[in-house]
Amino acid sequence: MKILVAAPRLPFPLDKGDRLTVFHFLRYFSQRHEVSLACFQEPDQDTAWQEHFAPFCERIEIVPLRRSRAYASCLTGVLGKTPLQVRYFADSQMKKTIRRMVGDLQPDLLYAQLIRMGQHIEPHSDIARVVAFNLSMSLNYRRLRDHTSNLAKKLFYGMEYSKLKSFEADFARRFDRVLLISPYDFDAIHQDTPLENVFFCPHGVDHDYFTADPQAVREANSMILTGNMSYAPNVDAALYFCRDIFALVHRQLPNAKLTIAGADPTPEVRNLAQDPLVEVTGRVPDLRPIVNRAQVGVAPIRIAAGLQNKVLEGMSMRLPMVVTPAANEAIQAVDEEHLLIAESPERFADAIVRLLTSPKRRTELGRAARRFIVEGWTWEAHYSKLETMFESLVAAKRRGAADSSASGSTGGP
Repeated sequence: MKILVAAPRLPFPLDKGDRLTVFHFLRYFSQRHEVSLACFQEPDQDTAWQEHFAPFCERIEIVPLRRSRAYASCLTGVLGKTPLQVRYFADSQMKKTIRRMVGDLQPDLLYAQLIRMGQHIEPHSDIARVVAFNLSMSLNYRRLRDHTSNLAKKLFYGMEYSKLKSFEADFARRFDRVLLISPYDFDAIHQDTPLENVFFCPHGVDHDYFTADPQAVREANSMILTGNMSYAPNVDAALYFCRDIFALVHRQLPNAKLTIAGADPTPEVRNLAQDPLVEVTGRVPDLRPIVNRAQVGVAPIRIAAGLQNKVLEGMSMRLPMVVTPAANEAIQAVDEEHLLIAESPERFADAIVRLLTSPKRRTELGRAARRFIVEGWTWEAHYSKLETMFESLVAAKRRGAADSSASGSTGGP
């Protein structure tokens, strides 16, 4: 197959979920298919980064994201029905680029990463079109609205939630297939408008890369929280942990310490390092050494949709994890077997203390977590099923085109 991918940004570095997904998509599908990429370049992204994914692509077209135009588009559309994140990426230059690449490459399938990029492949209805929604953005924004105390943010999240709730399902029906990660996301979209074109495709983890270092020295009573720290759900998780959970851990383990590791921490997150027992690293070239020195991983996620890659990566590295039910929604690991699940601050803190004070339990949980990942959470396992679906979809599209052509040539209806 010839596949043309439309992505919202360069798929590198691998510090955001969409970059991670597109990078592994390119790597997997380029093994047996011709894959080309059209993507935006944000102002802080270096075009030299394409050397990391260029070997997977037949052709790459990069369109600078014009933020002034994007903000103006959002401002003029505040009162409209289209979600602002869709308007933000409604760029005429990207539409022209996709149209030109379709003409040059004659792809068999168009793949758009996230709802915001679907608009750029929508016009090409004669080609198999797949949009990786991955998560329900309406569910994500509803949870953002419900968990913020900032009035301005609550109003913004509520407005975007209302737009997405009426837009999401209708937009999904315009494509041949829509990819979602979990039934929770499907239920959030499907509840008002039935959808028949959904294919479930979870993410994976590179377990050969995310492997524990057996020589690493674990620091006593150390915890780690990872994720992109400019992403609102991760920011909320860090603030929630330090405000409501950390003190409860300290009551039993006064010297317990936390490392918050992830790119682009907001000022709120950076300020958490005023506590001498909290370290905020910012962007690091390789997360693994930091993870290897921690005894317990935490994912106190309250605002979740889609999949928590950070949990998969920690489990792959045999890091015993304590997570909220929301963080485990799409993963469906078994409580007390693969990780520990706790919702209230008190239960979350107690679960952490249980692990920090029991080397045997940490080892057992870490081994079970690694086994859980290797047996069912590889990119190859999920993308092989996606590949089969793509091939069937393309074949069906070709049959439909042939039938339509035959009908037209014989004067049929």
